[in-house]
Amino acid sequence: MREYPLAPHWVTDEALVTVATMLRMFHDAQYGFNPPANAVWRSFGPPPPDTEVICHHDAAPHNVIWRPDGTLALIDFDLASPGARIYDVAYAAWTWVPLFSDRDSYTLGWKRPNRPRRLRLFADAYGLIPRDRHRLVRTIRKRIVDHVEGIRRMAAAGDPAFVRIVHKGHLRRPMRDLRLLDYERHTLEYALR
Repeated sequence: MREYPLAPHWVTDEALVTVATMLRMFHDAQYGFNPPANAVWRSFGPPPPDTEVICHHDAAPHNVIWRPDGTLALIDFDLASPGARIYDVAYAAWTWVPLFSDRDSYTLGWKRPNRPRRLRLFADAYGLIPRDRHRLVRTIRKRIVDHVEGIRRMAAAGDPAFVRIVHKGHLRRPMRDLRLLDYERHTLEYALR
């Protein structure tokens, strides 16, 4: 599990492309899997109507291990549950591009990234189809809102991990990310054309 700030090799285009490719392989490998109807999921809400795969829902740098041979491994599947590919892609793009304020980007290890270029690079590496490219920025926004609301719900239900997240003030950053996304929305959408 990664600690912040990230080491320089984590914030490269190579790492971004590798993560997008790995996420696509993860989705493709289990496409068509039908979980048992009585399966229990630790998720922020019911599965969406456009469920396609089992999503990781937290494919952020802190849940990726960089192996000595240069390959990456995705860990921590505690929030995995049925969902839409685009929803998983949105979360990973948010946290790997990253779509964070400049201040938060510096704190976490990125210099000010070229967000539009890196978002396009992520979408290209994943192989997003035109329909999903068109809705990616809106889906990232929805994913951030769902992230905040889900954490609040889980904390209110007494889940100790989420209570700690709320008490430590970790929801302030996603709120800043929403403001950034709203400000840069048109530039990001243009980059995905």
